[in-house]
Amino acid sequence: MKKKLVASLAAAMVLGVAGTSFAATNPFVDVPAKHWSYEAVTKLASAGIVDGYGDGTFKGDKTISRYEMAQIVAKAMAKSDKATAEQKASIEKLSVEFADELEGLNVRVTKLEKNSSTIKVTGETRLRYEDYSDDSASTWKLRNRIHLNGNINDQWSYYGRLQGENNLKGDTDTSVTMHNAYVKGNIAGTTTTIGRFDYFLGNGMLIDSQLNGVNVAVGNALKANLFYGKDNNTTLFGSTDVQYLTVAGVGLNYKISKATTLNGGYYQYENKDAATYFGTDGDKRKIWETGFKTQFATNFNLAGSYAKSDASEEDTAYFAQIGYKGANKSKVGSYGAWVQYRNMEGNVAPATTFNGVYTKTYKQANGGKGFEVGFNYTPVLNTVLRVKYAKIQPTTDISSEKVNFYQAQAEFFF
Repeated sequence: MKKKLVASLAAAMVLGVAGTSFAATNPFVDVPAKHWSYEAVTKLASAGIVDGYGDGTFKGDKTISRYEMAQIVAKAMAKSDKATAEQKASIEKLSVEFADELEGLNVRVTKLEKNSSTIKVTGETRLRYEDYSDDSASTWKLRNRIHLNGNINDQWSYYGRLQGENNLKGDTDTSVTMHNAYVKGNIAGTTTTIGRFDYFLGNGMLIDSQLNGVNVAVGNALKANLFYGKDNNTTLFGSTDVQYLTVAGVGLNYKISKATTLNGGYYQYENKDAATYFGTDGDKRKIWETGFKTQFATNFNLAGSYAKSDASEEDTAYFAQIGYKGANKSKVGSYGAWVQYRNMEGNVAPATTFNGVYTKTYKQANGGKGFEVGFNYTPVLNTVLRVKYAKIQPTTDISSEKVNFYQAQAEFFF
């Protein structure tokens, strides 16, 4: 990588990190005052982001290594609290690109991070509209989240998420809750999470919820997540009873190539507070699933899953989806589209990530099958728009009329 490119990146993305003032004298003898990069290079040198060489030269035409570039990125990261939102997004992209090299600079990066705030605060707002073509009422909801990240020590970190959701068409608002609150660190070579945390298994076909408990992650090429606790969602399997189910399970991910990942899992849900929860099936439900995701072409990906439970009926679920590109909140103008077919019988998915999978809210017992199409787009930095449409039919009655589901949302990140 040329230093000329570094200077260009600095001028366009991280110049504001250095501040508006810079040294009155030229720090490098080979960067004259009339050179196009003079102001950018001088400001970065004044801020301590670039050093030059011991003989007082910058050598802007000299090729530098990725390791040297990673050092520059690390210094910019340490001063990112002075950057604008757009500059922070650019620094974040550079940190992703040079993640491996930054990891190799662990001691130095850790030292730089200690100079910044011990708590990092970010947030997001989502406005969502949903409607079914039957007699279900449409909804307008505003969800706000505040994310809190902090380091406890070199081994352990803390994460908290405050969430509030407002029903814009009704009189009642949900109160702000501590949606996530957990510590995460190393125990005997594992990555252990303790508290209330998100757990998203496979492609999310079965589980996208929060767990009050513990998760232990092990492995490299083959990664396993072993978890136990109580699900924080009282509407699992479409139930309207206010009861929390105990959950135990394992999720597996195996990266067979740079483009393809296989996944699978086995989960058991149990109601320990009552004799029965799943009707004639008793108080337990066991589920297994398998799936994959692959980038089969430059801009195209394919994902699919299959699952089965031990229910006496309505015990199978599967889906397949083809996606094209995808909106990135940090890249203005980025966009994506997808088409999906799914068949989700009523007694297999505790809390699917798919919206509009069943014909009505809390009517999971009827199951749902059909196709979905969607599109997302980033019109301005840190803003993502998304629309989707699904045509759904109950799996319990194939002669019933199909239902149309519509969703539109805007997400803002800050």
